[in-house]
Amino acid sequence: MGFTSGLISSNCDHLKLYLLNEKGEHLFAEADPDRKQFPHLKYAPFTVPIGDHMHDWGDLRIDGYIAGKQVISKTYSSDGVDHTFRLVPDDTTLVADGADATRVVLRAEDRFGHIRPFAADAISFEVEGPIEIVGDNPFGLIGGTGAIWIRVKEEAGKATLKAKHPALGVQAVEFILTPAHAEIA
Repeated sequence: MGFTSGLISSNCDHLKLYLLNEKGEHLFAEADPDRKQFPHLKYAPFTVPIGDHMHDWGDLRIDGYIAGKQVISKTYSSDGVDHTFRLVPDDTTLVADGADATRVVLRAEDRFGHIRPFAADAISFEVEGPIEIVGDNPFGLIGGTGAIWIRVKEEAGKATLKAKHPALGVQAVEFILTPAHAEIA
């Protein structure tokens, strides 16, 4: 026996749920916030009946509405596969003063760009140029994501961080390291 309903959290006031599979696109549910079960919450979750739709399951698209106007649409993959590995740096231009640093977020994503919550792969790193990793190497993803820090040494120029995912390959980020200004006494 499978589950019969799903719970979706949103600040929208109406949701439409679509199944996307080889048969095409099918609207299978519409829902309003479940204020009966959650009267104390400002943004009550949506209780969505799943019913007999499990045998036709495919990708899921949720369209969210506020005051009758569609404000968001998100599609979620049903294939259960890590599709993409990404590095997302907060900054790519840093000052070569020996102290400047930036965070680099690591993400395992599905084919629609959503974090894969069960990805726990070990990511290994290499650096080229005057930067160093502040953090573990290798670094284990937790919940499909994680972050390390890169600190700049005292040499201007370019540097590269390479990160290797065991199944999804290597990603790289290039950093521009600008000269530090002389200190004023």
